[in-house]
Amino acid sequence: MTTTTARRSAATTAGPASNSPAGTHGVSFGGILKSEWIKLWTLLSTKLLLATTLVAIVGVGAITVLARYAIMDQMISMAEESGQKLTPEQMEQTFPPGSQMDLYNLPNSGLQIGILVLGSLAVLFVASEYSTGMIRSTMSAVPKRIPAFAAKAVILAVVSYVITTIAAVATYLIAIPVFAGRGIDMGWDRDGVIYSIFTGGLYVAGVALIGLSLGVLLRNSAGAITLLVGIFFVLPIASSFMTFLPGDFWKYVPQYLPADSGGRFLSIGHLDATIDPWQGGLIFLGYVLLFLVPATFVLKRRDV
Repeated sequence: MTTTTARRSAATTAGPASNSPAGTHGVSFGGILKSEWIKLWTLLSTKLLLATTLVAIVGVGAITVLARYAIMDQMISMAEESGQKLTPEQMEQTFPPGSQMDLYNLPNSGLQIGILVLGSLAVLFVASEYSTGMIRSTMSAVPKRIPAFAAKAVILAVVSYVITTIAAVATYLIAIPVFAGRGIDMGWDRDGVIYSIFTGGLYVAGVALIGLSLGVLLRNSAGAITLLVGIFFVLPIASSFMTFLPGDFWKYVPQYLPADSGGRFLSIGHLDATIDPWQGGLIFLGYVLLFLVPATFVLKRRDV
């Protein structure tokens, strides 16, 4: 009895227990974003990887710039030796938009490196938490789970977009003085240049979201990266053999696959028997949602 009275007296003296802000309001989305950003950016290996990726994209782009210039320079020289004068305008008409030698899409010539590295990083960003068990701490801090997944998606999309866009601008800055040697104006007002720079970043950001979704669905880094590489690098090669199948239907199938539709999204102009750029963009967006929606559902329902 005395003990009970003492407890009541102590409770009365102390007053009502104060609720913590976290218990009352929960974790804000801004706080979740900050937490996920710290997870990504505090690792030295991540910083080195992103810096190396930026350099690699620009490096591959620079090699492509020099290769295309060498081909055009050789063609102009051969024409001059035969007594013909091949103007820059005539040269560019030889390689219309959509061809492998178009100049407006040079900013995206190193894009495959970004797809491979940033897509794999997106897989590791979530799959590594499953392998180490950190995912339990993440979901304990964010019981609703979806905000944590959304924060990871936002950070990966923004980082992928920024790195790819910076690399695209740097690649085109290299191309401007190189082609000026042959009198080819590579100004920023060239049709399709600005479009290709900004859509390239969107494409890689979409690949990163697919990689993040695969990491959630498979919960295995090696398996998810292998599948990602298969979708964006192996499948396009395999689909090219469809053109040898009987019937016209099969030769149109490859352009509806993720890599080809995304690649068409980066192009400009209409090409016969080919989907338009806006159609390619919508198809690629559909593939992103095709992976994101099941990943969101699985993350919400499945035990971690």
